[in-house]
Amino acid sequence: MDRKSWHAGAPQGISLIELIMVLAISSFLLLVAAPTLWKVIQVNQLRTQTNRLLTAINLTRSEAVLRNMPVSMCPSSTLAAGEPTCSDSYADGWFIFTNRDRDRVVDAGLDEVLGIYDPLPGGYTLTNRAGTRAANEIITYFPDGSSPRNRTLLLCPPGVGQRMSRSIVMNIIGRPRVDGEWGHCPGD
Repeated sequence: MDRKSWHAGAPQGISLIELIMVLAISSFLLLVAAPTLWKVIQVNQLRTQTNRLLTAINLTRSEAVLRNMPVSMCPSSTLAAGEPTCSDSYADGWFIFTNRDRDRVVDAGLDEVLGIYDPLPGGYTLTNRAGTRAANEIITYFPDGSSPRNRTLLLCPPGVGQRMSRSIVMNIIGRPRVDGEWGHCPGD
């Protein structure tokens, strides 16, 4: 038997019925997996934004200890204009600066800007634990690594209804930690 005759009777593709069955099974699997995949993506995005904020808080604390002076982190939407001025909400962006006189102003010649951070992605909110007001208070750490008061920042992703949330809890000793779903997002 030669090679040509062996392959001559073999089918040359797939039938329409086989193609429809493969598409139906693939569609069903995608329909079942898509919501789970979407939730995984949302959880990862929320963790990324929480870690970005936590990193900035930890940098503020470590710089206060390292420089042996008060260092603050404050919200600002004016960073694009090049003027670091405390205002608005942390969702609009924030910066870290040495704060010798413990006010909300970067004093020329006295204070130094140590880091500038972009705003949170669209739709994210950063509020107090109850979700009743935007987080806009300055966060200051002293040379011993302590903070003047306890506070909780609640980070919520876009959307409405029962949303997952992440909280950054800071105690008066100054240690920040992350808690999951500890608070109520605005609109829930």
